[in-house]
Amino acid sequence: MTEPTTPAALFATALIVSASDGHARVDRDFLKRARIFAVRHVASGAEALAALRRDGLTLVLCDDKLTDMDGRDFVAALRADPALAAAPVILTAAGGTKADVLSAVKLGVAGFMLRPYSEVTFQRHLAMAAHMTRFAAAERAALARAVHKEAAGDVAGAQHAFAALAKAPDTAPRLFEEGMAALAVRDVERAILAFHKALAVNKLYVEAHLGLARAWLAKGSTRQYRHYMKQAASACARERRFVELRDQFVSLLAADEAGFNPFLALGHELLGERHYTAAVSLYRLALELAPKNADAYVGLSKAYHFLRRPDLAERAVRKGISLNERHLEARTIYRRLTGVRDEAIPGLEAPAAQPAAQHLPLLLRGVLYLAGLATETLVRSRRTSAKAA
Repeated sequence: MTEPTTPAALFATALIVSASDGHARVDRDFLKRARIFAVRHVASGAEALAALRRDGLTLVLCDDKLTDMDGRDFVAALRADPALAAAPVILTAAGGTKADVLSAVKLGVAGFMLRPYSEVTFQRHLAMAAHMTRFAAAERAALARAVHKEAAGDVAGAQHAFAALAKAPDTAPRLFEEGMAALAVRDVERAILAFHKALAVNKLYVEAHLGLARAWLAKGSTRQYRHYMKQAASACARERRFVELRDQFVSLLAADEAGFNPFLALGHELLGERHYTAAVSLYRLALELAPKNADAYVGLSKAYHFLRRPDLAERAVRKGISLNERHLEARTIYRRLTGVRDEAIPGLEAPAAQPAAQHLPLLLRGVLYLAGLATETLVRSRRTSAKAA
């Protein structure tokens, strides 16, 4: 059967949630031009939630102002309900700051439009919502068939179907990288799409491994059951880490000021959270943005110290002192690492010349660390489960 490709083919109905009748009329007209005719308008978030629970998921166009709550609070309530979390939502606002636009990324909406918007803008966001809904449709259908076989008692058939899904390439880390790269250069629409895909792929990965675990349990293999349960649990942990990192980056970008280095700020946060390997990657990226930032070298030194690499910690703090010999924290760290008395600490040597950077956008290269960080839990679990096996 041919997969539907147009918004009208995917969205038979639409729900407009807005306290403004005027806004609703505009949106209804645009939807009709897109050949989506079954449109309902409600003014409150409570009415919208009730309608979605009663009538099923549909495309939602939500204003930032509702009669009973803020539109963002409505989207948050929607995402908190497992039965409604997958509803595609396009958030609209009469005005918005940079922080408002970035907050749309954290909400997981299918788009964010500022009123008044043109029909071209509306159609572009509608197409993006359709693309997000259509993404991984074949894999979701395969998962549904596997679950049906399991429910019918076909254990062998279910195991084979779940295993086929589990063997598919795990593209979630790459998609997450794309989202972070887009976010770093403020391409919000591309970031929204990439994050949605990353989380969708990860969810399929979890469901496939849970299905395999159940199949092996039905066949009496406790060892294999535990192995696949660990895989599923690790992927769940990875999803949480994806969301945490995305939201941290959004918060940092929202506070962006002149001279702001988001990688340095996030490195400090991860160091405080004891994610030392990730912090090392962030500080290195911060130094690509600002090669003469002594604070980045000091942070790098701390991270290496906690990773029990005193040689690298000393080298980093020496570079920090070379850049700023009056940096008190750098001198304190150097004294503790080497035992040299403060008055004997010289300005040290000038930092060695750095080789020319690759001719690739820094932020596109920079986010590569995220795949390793986000999959760290997964890899560790695989090693553990492999030993158990």
